Amino acid sequence: MNSKERLDAFIAGSAVDRRPNLTIVGSTVCRMNRIDIPTYCKEWRRMEEAAELAAHEYRLDFIQVASDLVREAEGYGTEVAFPADRLPYAAGYALEDITDVSRLHPLKVQDIPRLCDLVLAAQKAAECADIYPMTLAVGPATVAGNIRGVEDLMMDSLDEPEAVEELLDIVTETSLDFLKCLAETGQKYFYVADPVASLLSPRMYLNLILPRQKKIFDRGRELGLTGRLHMCGNTTHVIEYTSQLGAAIVDIDHMVDYGEALEKAAGRCILNGNIDPVADVFSCDAAHTHDTILALGQKYASEKAMFMPGCELPTTTPTENILAIADALAEIG
Repeated sequence: MNSKERLDAFIAGSAVDRRPNLTIVGSTVCRMNRIDIPTYCKEWRRMEEAAELAAHEYRLDFIQVASDLVREAEGYGTEVAFPADRLPYAAGYALEDITDVSRLHPLKVQDIPRLCDLVLAAQKAAECADIYPMTLAVGPATVAGNIRGVEDLMMDSLDEPEAVEELLDIVTETSLDFLKCLAETGQKYFYVADPVASLLSPRMYLNLILPRQKKIFDRGRELGLTGRLHMCGNTTHVIEYTSQLGAAIVDIDHMVDYGEALEKAAGRCILNGNIDPVADVFSCDAAHTHDTILALGQKYASEKAMFMPGCELPTTTPTENILAIADALAEIG
C-alpha cells in the first residue's frame, strides 16, 4: 500500500496497513538538500525538492508544500524579515490603524509572488507517483494578525469590530482564490494552519473566525479538495465547532486531552495528534518518541484518530527521532 492509497483509504474509512503519518516536519526538510531557511522560503523549486525528499526519507504520507506563515501578509504590504536561522516573520505590519483597512482590497494569487510560488511547488509535487502533496493555506486569523499585529487585532476586535470583519473577509477571499488555483493544478489535499485563532476567546473564535474557516473548507469541497485544519495550542474549548467545519482531519496539540477531544468531535472528523513536538520528539531520544506514539496509538487504536506531534517540529529535530514516529505507526498498524 503506497502513501496515496493509505491516505485515501483511511479518510474513506477503509482498511489500511497502518495509520497515515502526517507529521508537520517544517524546516527540518532543509537538511535533505542542504539549503538554508531563507532559500527554503524564497526558492520554490528547492523547497519542493526538499519536501519530496523528506516525505520519502521520513516515511510521511504527504509532501509538505509549505514553509512559512507570512506569504499572504507580505502580499498585502507587511514587511517580512528573513533571518538566516529561523522562519521569516512580520517585521513591520501593513496596517498601522485598523480603520485603514478601507484602502485594501482582496488580492488574487497572481498578485502575491510567493503565493504563486506555492502553487507552482504544489504542481511540481503532484508529479510524485506515490505520495500526495498537501499544500498550506494560512488561516484568516493568522493572515490578519500578520497584517495588523496579533495584539492590536485582538484589541481592534473590541473597539472596531466592523473593520476587523472587513479585514478578515478580504484575506478570506485570497484563500478562496488560492484553493481555486490548487484545484486547477490537479491537487487533492490542502491544509489550513491558523495558530492565531487558538489564541482567541471562544466567543471571538465563533463570531469572527469560524464562519471564515467554514467558507474555506466549503469551497474546498466544492472544488474537490479534501481539507485539514491545524490550530496549535489548547483548542479544547472549540473542538466541538472545529469538528463541524467540514475538514476531514483536525489536528490537536499536546495540551489537549485526546479522550476529551474525541468525545467532543463525536466522530465528525479524524483527529490527528497530539504528542509534544519538543519534549517528546526534539529534546529526547528516539526510544522515547517511539514509545510515546506507541502508547497513544494503543490507547486510542479503535478510534477515528491518527497520531503525530501536535505542532511543527523544530528545525534541528534529530532525524532518528522523526523516523521513530514512522516506526511506532508501523507497529500500531
